[in-house]
Amino acid sequence: MNFRISTAALLLSTLAICGRALADCPLGSAYDAGKAYEKGQALEKQGKKQAALQFYVQAQQPVCDDKNPYEAPAAKRGAPLGLELGTAAEKAGDFQNAYGFYEEGGHFALADAAMMRMVRADRDNTSSFMNARTHFEERARRARNGGYTPDPKLVAEVAAMPKQAIDRHSKAEVAAYNEQYLADMVQISQNQVVDITDMAATQRSAAAQCAIAQKWKYQDLMQVSQESLDAMRRWASVSNDAALEKSTLAQVTQRAGHHIQALTQRFSGAPGLLDKAITFVPLLGLESAQQEARIAAIKAQANRLGDESNSKQRSLLAIQYYNVAGEQGKSDALQAKVSQQTLQKLQPSIDQAQKQAEELKKQYGDPAKVQAMREQAEAARKAMQQQQAQANAKSASNKKSAEQLEKELGL
Repeated sequence: MNFRISTAALLLSTLAICGRALADCPLGSAYDAGKAYEKGQALEKQGKKQAALQFYVQAQQPVCDDKNPYEAPAAKRGAPLGLELGTAAEKAGDFQNAYGFYEEGGHFALADAAMMRMVRADRDNTSSFMNARTHFEERARRARNGGYTPDPKLVAEVAAMPKQAIDRHSKAEVAAYNEQYLADMVQISQNQVVDITDMAATQRSAAAQCAIAQKWKYQDLMQVSQESLDAMRRWASVSNDAALEKSTLAQVTQRAGHHIQALTQRFSGAPGLLDKAITFVPLLGLESAQQEARIAAIKAQANRLGDESNSKQRSLLAIQYYNVAGEQGKSDALQAKVSQQTLQKLQPSIDQAQKQAEELKKQYGDPAKVQAMREQAEAARKAMQQQQAQANAKSASNKKSAEQLEKELGL
């Protein structure tokens, strides 16, 4: 019994050791490396350079034998292919593939440069930054083991990206928050027409809205503000800098709180700004229940303002407040009422238009009247042709008289 247990334990230990060994040599044996190297050569002769490079890379992987004799030859053959393919991809603006080809060809400095061009072109993408940071962390690990050492300037550039991004978005947010803009948005909402059948008032309102929109270059500045604060928060969370993250989140919370207070108190006359206030609530860093309560309070405020607007016959304004409040039933009912009232006011004009349409239908539906109209048109056409012919004859006569007079005078 003890013998069988010992044998089993020995077998498990052997399998574990083999498993670790296989994990350290993913390619297998030197024979497998040789087959990959030969395949790469064959593909290179056929002009299939990308595929050949892949097999040369495979042939360089660790093997379970003492040494991989194909590692150096495969690296030597792969290097010019990686350089050629990487250069072509870089010229085409494909830095993702350029990075891959340079990396596979062992041109690590060029690969780093291609990586940085991708990151700089997408500087507001935290995922691109994190990929670059992981890339250079792996470079540093290899350097400690005697491998390639990356340019310290590139490493420092990547490390500085979170702080630079936070500063950039902070400046954008400060520039976006403008209380004159908010006052103009309130003016647009409060100056909406009460009776949409009053075409003159409707045109004046539309002209005023266009003027304000042009003044602010059709920008949604509160959306810019919200997105900038959200970007600051995201960059802080990936910075790996506890002090920077803490100070940034405090700044975001303070600004978001300020904006919510302004929008719900001094600028609540615009339903759209109350809706914007809701978008700032997630930036306060509240617990889920607290966040829901804060949003519910803003929606309740919108509902009250909707009721007030409705009591003052400001139906369109009330509908907008109800939509912010999520009171779809009230919004739909009031919309139906407005549509009915509008139709009643327009009914006389609709009846008059229908009457005129019927008269035209009768007129053009009578063949005799249509024929008479055709004859009138034909007579008018002939009269115009006759007048044109007379005018041409008179012009020719005048020309002949002028020529005769010139001849008589000896000119």
